[in-house]
Amino acid sequence: MSKKTVTVFGATGTAGVACVNEFIRQGLVNINVLARRSGQVERSSSGISKSEAQKQLQYDEWARQGVTIKEVDVTIAEALVPALRGTDYLVSCVPLYATESQMPLIFAAKEAGVERFVPSEFGAIYEFEQFWQTDTTHRLMARQKAFIRRMIELAGMDYTIIPAGAWIEYYMLEPVMVMGDPDARLAWSTGADVGRIIPHVLAHPASRNAICPVAATVWCSWNELLAAREQAVGRPIERNELTPEQWRAAYSASRPGAIQTLLAIGVAMVDTPAGMSLCGHWNKTFLPEFKGTPLQELFVDTVEPFVEATRATLITAGELPADA
Repeated sequence: MSKKTVTVFGATGTAGVACVNEFIRQGLVNINVLARRSGQVERSSSGISKSEAQKQLQYDEWARQGVTIKEVDVTIAEALVPALRGTDYLVSCVPLYATESQMPLIFAAKEAGVERFVPSEFGAIYEFEQFWQTDTTHRLMARQKAFIRRMIELAGMDYTIIPAGAWIEYYMLEPVMVMGDPDARLAWSTGADVGRIIPHVLAHPASRNAICPVAATVWCSWNELLAAREQAVGRPIERNELTPEQWRAAYSASRPGAIQTLLAIGVAMVDTPAGMSLCGHWNKTFLPEFKGTPLQELFVDTVEPFVEATRATLITAGELPADA
């Protein structure tokens, strides 16, 4: 049986790199990577982007391992269609703020005969959140994500949606804003674990035309997660717990930026009706062998450096005071 061919878009971010590396490790598919044409603007959820030189080093490393790198104008179908021909599965790892960059990709994928599209929906279950009561920037994004899925269906392609819950590194800036019931368990993932789990979900037969909400790193409560962080760093973690009314008031008083996005996610969490959830643990049933990064290792090696870099970025942007 011939190998399937997977093409990854948005491959140089944290999830994208881990996704490509996992496909390479498995050795089960042919791998293409779409590289933006030099000079095209790339958006980042963290505010921290890799330089052209850093991305080229990554492309060169992958090419040595048999990955085909296709530099293309990712904004127009005329360039994307030939780049996607021969692709069976198309995986998009673009960041939160680049959702719309998938729109020309969907049309091009249809024209190129792509079988299945995995859109960048690695956060909440947006099919639910798009209908929540409070109008926020994150609910607008959820509507956009849900619209992307409708476009894939309209194009006649199969899809796999992989909501991955809360990305741990983005929620640990102190004081940590605890969203909802601190003892309720939810899905936690880190960017690298999201990327690693994508090939496993895609390979499972239950993932075809399905929403597969995973906890790529751990399924636990805020209190359990923060206790693990305190053990890893050896100090108490400052935290805030707000009522639903306080979350909405804080969001209304905020200005556009990363802090506002976190507040909007908090509003979505407290808006969630009883008996529903914006996340799930699909991998417990269908991928029990998959293991996320151990929390002690994760906090020391990934989360703490990420938090410090985020703090510095927010101070530079004026979203946090210099002494934060």
